[in-house]
Amino acid sequence: MVDLNHYLMKEIEIQKIISNSALKDFFEIRSNVKWRTTQYFLEFDIVLYQNDVIYAIIEIKQSLRQPSAFKIAKKQITQALTLTECRFGIITDGDRYYLKDTSLSNTEFQLKEFNQLVAYLINPDAILSDADKMTSLKNALEMFFVDPKKIDSICNDIYFDEKQGKYSFFNLEKEQNFFLNVLNDDKSLEETINGPIYRYTSLETLFTMLNKGTYRMNGIVGMNDKSEIDYFDTICLETGSSVRELNDTFLSSCTSLEDDLTMWRLYGDDGKGVCLEFEILPLRDRLDNFILAPVNYAEDREQHKALKMLKNLSEANMRFVELYKWKHFFKPYDYFVEKEIRLMFFDNGRYDNGVVNRDWIKTWSHSIINPIVDFKLNSTGFPIQLKRIILGPKMHESDINQSQLDHLLLLRGYDAKTDISKIKNYR
Repeated sequence: MVDLNHYLMKEIEIQKIISNSALKDFFEIRSNVKWRTTQYFLEFDIVLYQNDVIYAIIEIKQSLRQPSAFKIAKKQITQALTLTECRFGIITDGDRYYLKDTSLSNTEFQLKEFNQLVAYLINPDAILSDADKMTSLKNALEMFFVDPKKIDSICNDIYFDEKQGKYSFFNLEKEQNFFLNVLNDDKSLEETINGPIYRYTSLETLFTMLNKGTYRMNGIVGMNDKSEIDYFDTICLETGSSVRELNDTFLSSCTSLEDDLTMWRLYGDDGKGVCLEFEILPLRDRLDNFILAPVNYAEDREQHKALKMLKNLSEANMRFVELYKWKHFFKPYDYFVEKEIRLMFFDNGRYDNGVVNRDWIKTWSHSIINPIVDFKLNSTGFPIQLKRIILGPKMHESDINQSQLDHLLLLRGYDAKTDISKIKNYR
């Protein structure tokens, strides 16, 4: 039987050894990293990150003397490497260090002295690029992009990482441009989001927004639709996300549809709520850490061309550094009618309470403990600015509420107007 106290002391001791070694000069070292997949949660004892990418995973065991314990540890680390597309996996009990380098044809665990392990992780054997893999990348891109010049341009933004054995974009800006091209169906962002966007919600939510002067964004885990965090992994490839990444990711759903009957029914309190019209700030005027882009939908229930392309790119050794963000912009065909424009904020702690207020709530829909962030409504740099409020076609006392809202907007200093829905035959 495992002595829990003894194991915890050993885990802390090994974490200190790793953190105080030469590895600290080359990697960000995190302990007890929780990882969520579509089926379950995993926890990695130690993870080495390099440029925000998982570089190595270390699994700590109380003892590796028993063959059964070593077998279980190998299974755990192999699963973790597959899930994260990480090159290096290490198993240790403090006395022995076993290294698995997935780039080698011989993928068995190799016993190494600690100093040997550190030296190899810092300067591993280079992996030679496979020209056939680049051909596979081009073939995958041709599944989605039509223009050969566009495909060549994307390939020119990609390089081969000899340490990881993966293709990557030269920098995050080029990766972002690639995903924006995918989400916009290879159109410019201006062509896809042409004019204002809209958000349907209840009168109660609007009142709270105006009364407190805040715009709330919810953590991805507590979204109403549970497929929000599972769809990409289920259809494309199971990547999973660290719990830290999930709880730092906040979403708000808007649409390009103005005063739309279906949207009133789905999200506008059955016509008794409001439709909020927002003006979009130019990219140069927005705060960092935001993504505003249309959702990419499947063509039908059997085919999602963009996800098939991304899966084939992954199989050709393409790695995306910020896939944990972009994968939340893909949805099934059944939601196509919503024409969603999604606003994402990724909280890396850069902004203090002068810009964003952070808190936790329990969601009313699924009773999930979930983080939220509140931004000052219409504040400088927030990507969307409230300009108009449309009162629902079934709202009670709509004339009185319009007058009251006009007065409240004036008192709160918001340059926005109110209208009443033009839909007259709502049942």
